[in-house]
Amino acid sequence: MDEEFLSKTNLLYVEDNESIRTALGKRLKIKVKNLYVAKDGQEGLEKFKKYKPDLVLTDITMPKMSGIQMSREIKAIDEKIPIIVISAHNDSSFLLEAIDIGINGYLLKPINIKKLFDSLEEKIRPYFLEKELIEQRKKMLYQSRFALLGEMVSMLSHQWRQPLSMITLTLSNIKLKFSLDKYDVETKEGRENLPERIEKDFKNVEDKVYLLSNILDQFATFYKPSDGISTIHINSTIQETVKNFANTIQGESITINEYYNSDKYVKVYKDIFMQICMNLLNNSNEKILTNDVKNPIITITSNNKENEVEIIIEDNAGRISEDIIDKIFDPYFSTKFARTGNGLGLYMSKLVIEEHLDGKIFVENTNNGVKFTIILKEVL
Repeated sequence: MDEEFLSKTNLLYVEDNESIRTALGKRLKIKVKNLYVAKDGQEGLEKFKKYKPDLVLTDITMPKMSGIQMSREIKAIDEKIPIIVISAHNDSSFLLEAIDIGINGYLLKPINIKKLFDSLEEKIRPYFLEKELIEQRKKMLYQSRFALLGEMVSMLSHQWRQPLSMITLTLSNIKLKFSLDKYDVETKEGRENLPERIEKDFKNVEDKVYLLSNILDQFATFYKPSDGISTIHINSTIQETVKNFANTIQGESITINEYYNSDKYVKVYKDIFMQICMNLLNNSNEKILTNDVKNPIITITSNNKENEVEIIIEDNAGRISEDIIDKIFDPYFSTKFARTGNGLGLYMSKLVIEEHLDGKIFVENTNNGVKFTIILKEVL
């Protein structure tokens, strides 16, 4: 058998017989990346904790701590670690105990070297393949985060555009009024009223600058990196997201209805989950602006389901054409103009929810708009 994965392996070998340990250790050392050797179960457990090997090969009958007892302790630390045991006894009671603690392989003495190496390769292969899959998913998660972040940065520039325009317009008006002598400074009354009029204009500028600063602060907090998955209360997290969203639409008359009917906890990457919800809220906001919706409403609801939590984000900004509603989660598919999005937001949202959060997301038309539903598993 090809020893592709064995050559990458950090192996812990535990054997109390010195002559066997020395002879087999030499054979193993040239086959693996790193070899750690212990003379009994107690030393083996200590070296496992210290070196965190990828694979364990152990004898059964040893002083201080048996191979079975050591394996049980190791499996309590890492249940996925492959363990192969070697024994001179074909004992059915031992086999039952080995199965009970999840030992992955069993070889009888005297050892057939080819069979030993084939067994080591066979048992370590799934372990490495799973680790590679986890790393690939982590990379996809980072890619998802950056794509979502790109969407949010695009939205941030959109939210800044209106206050900046108002600041520019106010300052231009002040300059124009001075150049056209619109401020009457020839009379006492005009001179007395001038500070109040100037102060009013500059107060407007200050308000807009404060708004810009507040939006920036919200986003700085919102995108503070947090890679670890954590247990969160679904309602408090959605409320935090809605508050961030509401701060970015100051001055726009959108009614936000919130109905929190769930009392459950879920395990998610909190910041990424909030980004996904923010992305859906901003999609609704853009549709409201594009379609010039009168009395716009966005409704956010959380509901308990059996072993699950349901999160609904619904708007009244118009339906999606039935011809394209099944395609909106496709990569690079977008109904937006180029300057407001690249179509990755919904695709990445679906990818993260389904591949990394073990959940579901789907969309449907309502009478007056669109409803997105996210389903996540409850933490039991």
